[in-house]
Amino acid sequence: MTARRRFWPTTGISMDVTFYITRHGQTVYNVASRVQGWCDSQLTDEGIRVARKLGEGFANVGFAQAYCSDAGRAVQTLNTVLAARSKANPAAQLPHIHVPDPRLREWCYGNLEAGPGEELHAALARGFGEDLPFDELNRRLPQVAGVLADQDTTGRAERFDQVRERLTSFFNDAGQQALAAGGGNVLVVTHSFVVRSVMYLLDSSRVNDPLKIKNASVTQVTYDGETFTLGETASTRWLGEEPEEANAIPFGFKM
Repeated sequence: MTARRRFWPTTGISMDVTFYITRHGQTVYNVASRVQGWCDSQLTDEGIRVARKLGEGFANVGFAQAYCSDAGRAVQTLNTVLAARSKANPAAQLPHIHVPDPRLREWCYGNLEAGPGEELHAALARGFGEDLPFDELNRRLPQVAGVLADQDTTGRAERFDQVRERLTSFFNDAGQQALAAGGGNVLVVTHSFVVRSVMYLLDSSRVNDPLKIKNASVTQVTYDGETFTLGETASTRWLGEEPEEANAIPFGFKM
């Protein structure tokens, strides 16, 4: 049975909303194994190709609303997905596209931003006193954020409470806006650790299901006006293929 957890207060509204939450396409920094949180890099040719495949996979999915992070890679992915969807199905209605939302940004990694992934790996090993496997780090997301923030020299790295607050704010607002417009499907383009954080917050027992959140994979969350429910996670079925990987398990962490 799919886990259910009340995140936000009861509203008394009974219509349903389904969020289709996707990670952006592959980027230059993904390929180069560089830490990419609030810093940005453009999509690779592979990233554009896979975003187009996702748009084709969504050809017959009706979306009432669409959101994305304000990172350029997320904006580029959303535009590519919607253009490919319209080409595959010219009759498909274009969703209401909202202004890029900073609440959907990736985690901020402070002084590690744009640096080699090995530096993030080393910071976590120092903070925990050992080199933990990736699945264990996922189970300890609040501690991971705290360890990185404690070592950040810029004061910008986010703690988990900050991430949770902005994601809670976004999904509460987006859910209510969708319900006010009659419910339906909502497309959200964001980042891998945002997806992982949503999984952790809604059902921590599934935080590693799957271990790899691939580019352009899709995670579904439903909202009935009272409860947010985690559905399928990091699915590539909409692509009709397994996309080329670029550091889905980043920076040499142990499996």
